[in-house]
Amino acid sequence: MLKITTIRENPETLRVYLCGDLTGEYVPELQKALTPENTEVKVVIDLFNVVFVDFEAMQYLCSVKSRFSIENPSDYIIRWIEVEGRCGCSHQKSEE
Repeated sequence: MLKITTIRENPETLRVYLCGDLTGEYVPELQKALTPENTEVKVVIDLFNVVFVDFEAMQYLCSVKSRFSIENPSDYIIRWIEVEGRCGCSHQKSEE
């Protein structure tokens, strides 16, 4: 199961929090959440509470890396990205 929560942090930034297992079956729902009404908005995908990512979902994350900021990936996701060499996702950890 994956919970997707979108929060407008300010007029310029939309943060999409993901919680749970990010699998291919949820990619269409995630795509909808990542499509703001205003195309000038910066979209951040926050992976802090993602515990599992399957291959299809990882391919999707890597394909959108150039358009969206990916923050707070777990060590598991960072290692997979490094091993696969598919994209250079932000290794930024939350300071909170």
